[in-house]
Amino acid sequence: MNGRDAAQIAVDDAGAKVRIYVPGYPITDLAAALKAQNSVNEKVALEIALGASATGLRSLVLVKQVGMNILADPLVISATQTIGSGLVIIAGDDLGPRLSQIEMDSRFYGPLSELPVLDPRSPEHLYSCILEAYTLSEKLRIPAIVRVTARLLAAPSFAISRRTFPETGQEFERTAPDLTMRGRHQRHHHLVLALAELASQSTNLNRLQVCGDGEAGIIASGFPASLAEDLGVSLFSVAYANPLPRKLLSRFIDAHRLILVAEEPEPYIESQLGMDARVLGKLSGHLPRGLLEKADIMRALKTLDKEQKRVPEVYETVAGRGYAGVCPECPFIPLFRALGKLDVPVAGDAGCAIRAAREPYESVDVVYGLGSSVGVASGFRTKGVAVIGDYALAHSGMQALINAVWQKRDVLVVILKNDVAAMTGGQEAPDLTALLEALVPTTILECPCSEKELEKLLKEELAASGVSAVVVSGKCVRNDAGTK
Repeated sequence: MNGRDAAQIAVDDAGAKVRIYVPGYPITDLAAALKAQNSVNEKVALEIALGASATGLRSLVLVKQVGMNILADPLVISATQTIGSGLVIIAGDDLGPRLSQIEMDSRFYGPLSELPVLDPRSPEHLYSCILEAYTLSEKLRIPAIVRVTARLLAAPSFAISRRTFPETGQEFERTAPDLTMRGRHQRHHHLVLALAELASQSTNLNRLQVCGDGEAGIIASGFPASLAEDLGVSLFSVAYANPLPRKLLSRFIDAHRLILVAEEPEPYIESQLGMDARVLGKLSGHLPRGLLEKADIMRALKTLDKEQKRVPEVYETVAGRGYAGVCPECPFIPLFRALGKLDVPVAGDAGCAIRAAREPYESVDVVYGLGSSVGVASGFRTKGVAVIGDYALAHSGMQALINAVWQKRDVLVVILKNDVAAMTGGQEAPDLTALLEALVPTTILECPCSEKELEKLLKEELAASGVSAVVVSGKCVRNDAGTK
């Protein structure tokens, strides 16, 4: 048993009937174990869950850290609009990162959305935190967030002490209809967040281990809390990342001369406690940014009394990390070569196109978020190319295409159509070919096709004004769409 199993058992015990996800590391395997339904994007996933909650169904949304950016709009609004049955968002942070465009810390969405965030330290704690999140969500009629990481989901677990969690069927109710939006926000602060702060003081979820002579203590959150155990100093493991259990933290800090804050990837807690000179960690240079290891914490404890000198940072390289390039048998290689020969700017998209940005193809110039290439290419000074996968087009690229048509932009959109989300496990992608043909002039090519044929077609399309699309269809060698 591991953290993924613990999360699965917790969601089952919570009776979450509606389970929605958007694939991505590190939550894809958990979503599969939970038999969650794939959504076109994270915003839609949360909106479905909100509708389910309003009508009495406990719901779950699973996304990776960058997906939190997409669902942020309904998430922030839901805090003051109230919900019905429990709604929990599991945010999987790709620390490192291994398979993401950026390293992020989802805990920051707690203060931003003014919603509770729990940060479990172990698989057993993850089980309890998920049930706590459903309890709090239903009691306060707000969504709750549980942050997980790849190491937490893979960590070995002891047997889980399961709990019964009766269904309520609680539905949305019109509360305080006479209040303005400002009034709802005031009520949220005075009543809802006050109760959440009270819940954050729980001695069941937070854990205090007293050890040593009171010289040094560790405040830890998430997986680093498990790394900080048995180091000969007192340890306060924080369960609630938002709201922080400030009274308990204050008492713990006052009982020690120096405090080390062990957390990852960002100094989230340390920055909130950093006005106290006794509090040290990443900001003070005692711990590295990003992932932590037990050795990092042990080393920091030995140097707490010493001011840390800034040392030159060694930047991780593609060669050093050992990233794989485009698959040798990829059907789109002739397209990548043809794109590399064009003397125009090319916007790529999150997914396989990122790999084509490197040698030997160098066919993509700029890459931002999933579904962003069409919008980015629409902003080029001269007509350029947007390369986008079929899943990314459905995720959020289609809105940019509509905008390009509406505003009469000059852009060529090249769709890599393999019918799957190739980089996240081969989940089925919706076929938008008919919609494309109705929206813009569209050319469809089936792989295999020659590099010269593609180069000629791309140059012809770039010579014309307006928006057009080229759909290059090929089967992903990594994923068999028929078995997904």
